[in-house]
Amino acid sequence: MRERMPLARTAGEYAEVLSAEMVPAPEDVAMALDVQPGDLVVRRRRVTFEGETPTATSCGWFTSEVADAAPRLLQRERVREDTTRYVEMRTGRGPCTARPASAEELELLRLTGPEAVAESRHVAYCAEGRPLTYEVGISPAGRWARTEEYAMGR
Repeated sequence: MRERMPLARTAGEYAEVLSAEMVPAPEDVAMALDVQPGDLVVRRRRVTFEGETPTATSCGWFTSEVADAAPRLLQRERVREDTTRYVEMRTGRGPCTARPASAEELELLRLTGPEAVAESRHVAYCAEGRPLTYEVGISPAGRWARTEEYAMGR
């Protein structure tokens, strides 16, 4: 049986790591990680449960450079200190929720540089399961909020 990974969310919630492996980067992952499509990257897949009920599934991707520094990413077991914290400890690179605004973003948002912005990416699908839209949203620091309503069924 796979190790159950407790999370700091609700009582009885845990995750099972389904896979942790090197795979060729799909095009969307390559774009997000700034590598070439087909380059080897780590894929960690998991399912989160509350009791015996699956409540979410997720897939984390890491470059081979990060995997070299943080080899436990390739083990199909819980990273006890949290994956993001483990990667930060091993690489010295921590996550950041903002990035510097581009010159175009500074102009469009009427900001005086340098300024930080948050970037969100979103794909909406039609009832047939085909992509309907892909959006990239940029918000200045302190102004990020998003509310959307979509039907969840077909």
